[in-house]
Amino acid sequence: MGTQIIKNLVFCLIIVPVSLGAQDDYYPPESFYGGGVGFSQMFLFQNLGQLQSFEMLGSVGDTAGFGFDLTKFANPFIINGGEGFSNITERIRIGGYAGVGTSFITVKPDITLVLDENGDGIYDIKEVFEKPPDLQGKISMWLSGATIEYLFPLFRGLEVSIGSFFGIGRLNLNLSQSAGSPSWKNQFNPVFQIGENGYVLIKDANADGAIDSTDIDYVQQNQFPTIAINSTMTSPSGTFFNVQPYIAVKLQLLDRMGLRMTVGFNAGTINEGEWRTEDRKPILDSPETVLNSMAIRTMIYFGL
Repeated sequence: MGTQIIKNLVFCLIIVPVSLGAQDDYYPPESFYGGGVGFSQMFLFQNLGQLQSFEMLGSVGDTAGFGFDLTKFANPFIINGGEGFSNITERIRIGGYAGVGTSFITVKPDITLVLDENGDGIYDIKEVFEKPPDLQGKISMWLSGATIEYLFPLFRGLEVSIGSFFGIGRLNLNLSQSAGSPSWKNQFNPVFQIGENGYVLIKDANADGAIDSTDIDYVQQNQFPTIAINSTMTSPSGTFFNVQPYIAVKLQLLDRMGLRMTVGFNAGTINEGEWRTEDRKPILDSPETVLNSMAIRTMIYFGL
């Protein structure tokens, strides 16, 4: 009988505190206040190059286009930024997010020049263009705004919340066309070379097909010759109101560090006539541009 009593006492002294400690780990605390800041990435599962108002980026039948392969724009479109959050009550949290992302593609198309001399719809002359232009299309987007959410603590260090992100966004489309663009290897082909005793070896500096005294005159008059580059660039942009309802999961890994992920739907619209040129002049006949896609936001934060 005495042995049994001792065993029962040992069980109470060991097992019961462990059980109480385990409950303290797995059940949420009565109240919680905290916050954190960190690096955040947003993934928008939409190819922005294939937006309904960007058809001119590709080839549209007989209509002039840039000929970009629109599938090469980033999908998902990644926005890198920073995020912060703080509890204002036990269950209500507010925060903020700001980030920017860019995707671009380049192409050097094979161009054939065609001419319909008699206007009968048949191309009479076809000639390959020896120096095709370099084309670059770049899409940029920045988002900033505030978040608000309601928390559902599950265990200590693990919680689920529902909320929404409200803010302002800006979408920019940059198109660059250049002819005679430089290449890396051509940067290291000097017109003249400085040798021993200060002698300068002059090549065909004036590009007339002959190496003679006129090349010396050309170097003396121009010093360092330059390469002319003809280019054109357009950069319209549109501002829009952005909303992103989401469900979030927050996991506290260490005392002052954790992970957070949100899954939601991002929506924004640039209305007709609200696109603007680079100098902020309105483009009154610009079409409506709709941004609708699933959005995932991941964050590593430092805080509680």
